[in-house]
Amino acid sequence: MSWRETLGVTPSAESPYTHNSQYTQKPTKTGSPPPAGRGIHPVPGDNCADIADSAYRDSEQETSKLLEALADACKGIDITPAEVKEALAAEDIEDWRNDVISADTLTAFARTLMQRRVMDQGKRPDHYTKQATCKHCGPIWLWFTGEVLGCPWCWNRAADKPIPRPCSVHCGDCIHFERIDHPHLGHCAKNEPEDIAGLWDTDRRYCERFLPRPQQTHNDQPRPARAET
Repeated sequence: MSWRETLGVTPSAESPYTHNSQYTQKPTKTGSPPPAGRGIHPVPGDNCADIADSAYRDSEQETSKLLEALADACKGIDITPAEVKEALAAEDIEDWRNDVISADTLTAFARTLMQRRVMDQGKRPDHYTKQATCKHCGPIWLWFTGEVLGCPWCWNRAADKPIPRPCSVHCGDCIHFERIDHPHLGHCAKNEPEDIAGLWDTDRRYCERFLPRPQQTHNDQPRPARAET
């Protein structure tokens, strides 16, 4: 996933700007032949080893500059420049090389990665202090209240990772509740703890594996299970 997808940025229409001078082709004088071994058709015997060594040094210098920029972006958060670099896609590095990615964007990207790491562990980010409801995830923590069609916790849902809850939920409202030959009893398909007889559908419990079963409204449109306080 690129930095644009992570931060929700649309592709930039800006014309590329050369970040490193070694990628800029220097013009030659009119009527002058290109230097030996440096034209479209290199002359035989050109020292390829020197060219490869120079390219390697340029690559090392570029990597060093990128890590320096990422070190500034990682200040104050628990993530290393190397970890952020590992998360950058090839097109991200190309954007940085062409000055499409600013220092502020790198900082936002690093903080987003850090937040994603916390959420992947099933933990609530510090600024997620409001109770909301997601159509697909059910009761969730967000930085604002209300009902949403999708949320950051949807990544956890898609990856089968836990989602911390702001409130208790009813087992019978969950898609993982498998009813047995009883009007109220069933079992959890995610193997959550339960009594020998099973789970009672109207029982309220805290569950990080809960996913809402769509409810039918008066106009027959599915509606997510609302959060309860």
